[in-house]
Amino acid sequence: MELKEITKDIFSLFSVKDAKSFVQGVRLCVFSQSCNSVYDKYIELLPDLSIDWMQRIYQFYCADRKEKKQDYTPVALSRLVAFLTNCDNETVVYDCCAGSGSLTIQKWNTNHDLQFVCEELDENVIPILLFNLCVRNITATVVRKNILTGEVMESYCTTKNSKYSTIQKMMFPQVEEIIADVSISNPPFNLRCDISEDLKQLLPKSYTCNFAFSANCLKRSKRYAAIILPQVVLSSENEKDCRQYFMDKGWLKAAISLPEKMFESTPVSTCILLFDKQKTSKDVMLIDATKMSTCEVREQRGEGDASHYNRIYKKQFNTFTDIQIKAICELMNTEQSPVSKLLTIEEASTHKYTLSIGPYLPIEFAGTTHRDFNAIIGEINHIVRERNIIKVSVNKVWAKHLGLDEVIADCVKNNEIVKSLNQSFKCFKNYSVKEDIIENKYIQSSNNKVFLIENTDKERLSSIMPFFINMYKQHLYYLNNEENRLLAELRDSMLPFLLNGELEM
Repeated sequence: MELKEITKDIFSLFSVKDAKSFVQGVRLCVFSQSCNSVYDKYIELLPDLSIDWMQRIYQFYCADRKEKKQDYTPVALSRLVAFLTNCDNETVVYDCCAGSGSLTIQKWNTNHDLQFVCEELDENVIPILLFNLCVRNITATVVRKNILTGEVMESYCTTKNSKYSTIQKMMFPQVEEIIADVSISNPPFNLRCDISEDLKQLLPKSYTCNFAFSANCLKRSKRYAAIILPQVVLSSENEKDCRQYFMDKGWLKAAISLPEKMFESTPVSTCILLFDKQKTSKDVMLIDATKMSTCEVREQRGEGDASHYNRIYKKQFNTFTDIQIKAICELMNTEQSPVSKLLTIEEASTHKYTLSIGPYLPIEFAGTTHRDFNAIIGEINHIVRERNIIKVSVNKVWAKHLGLDEVIADCVKNNEIVKSLNQSFKCFKNYSVKEDIIENKYIQSSNNKVFLIENTDKERLSSIMPFFINMYKQHLYYLNNEENRLLAELRDSMLPFLLNGELEM
């Protein structure tokens, strides 16, 4: 079933008409006397409880991307975290910044007897989290809490029964910090805010909120902690002290670099830091999983004003298959390969404790063959010519209204890259580049009230135009992806020859 059809059925199940009342409908359900009948109907509709359809609906229709930049954990990453943190005799799992429970559900899929402690700040997603726990008959403590400051607002207990969990709201919020066997987390990235004095005691003097979340997870765990963070934490200068601190303690077990475009509202590359408080060495396993992904197409809402938000786009994202997840987990025991490296603390100290694998792998070019540069440039120009056949000139206000301001920005950025590449080609001393890469001229903004491809009424935008623009943008996305693939091939083909001196500049 398509998400649209499922959403329609789910809205009907909770007796709501639209996304605005969805959360309230779920809240009324989980605290009602008739909740079990709703759970029955939900399972009848969606019997596979290993899939979190509630998260997909909430993220698609209700997530606050504009202000809070909410983006919930992709299933593939949740599954990877679940398998990475498997340990003997685990009974309690702590989910920090639990959201709707994506990490919790995938961990529960590995062992239905696990109990959970879920902490989350956003009150709007709490009903979704409670529903997900109850319909799966999970025992859990749910606390609405600011993780970094320690402020607790309210708490609930879900208790496993014969079929579905029951909910009890605690008269006094749960303030005791339950210690779990394993901690899992996908916290907000790169926050800048105050943290509690308790957390400060667990960090070096120079710290960031990214590692403050990590410290909190370690404080709450007897053994494993797995945290999804932006990939920049592996090498950024301002987080060097944190990397060194946790390596010196011997708790950092692995750093796994992940592909870009796994999350829906941000293309930022991410990573998983895996900690083990029972580890006996300071060595850290580095794994490069950036090229181990599979492409999938997902529907996504636009951002911006109502007209843009209400449009749906199909975009390509990266994900992991079960086979790829297994392969990544197996690399945990592979000390040296093209995509893994067991890093000693002595090696790390010579590279500012960088946890990206690149600086520690030898550069090997033998046996590598690449296409002629001019052939690749010819294909790039073929794409640019195809894209330039249609030129759009659009008023700046209309451009924003239609979501074309992003396309215009991409065009400008691409031309900056083209200019830089063409200048580099002219510097080659021993290789002839036959033609420059063509400048992109497919779109431009205007201060005048114009829209060419032609909109004849200069004051009113035709209702058909959003549909046309959607098709136009999809065409551009396809061409842009092809161009990016070829530019990456061009970069990879030039690099070895630049490094070994065959190309001189």
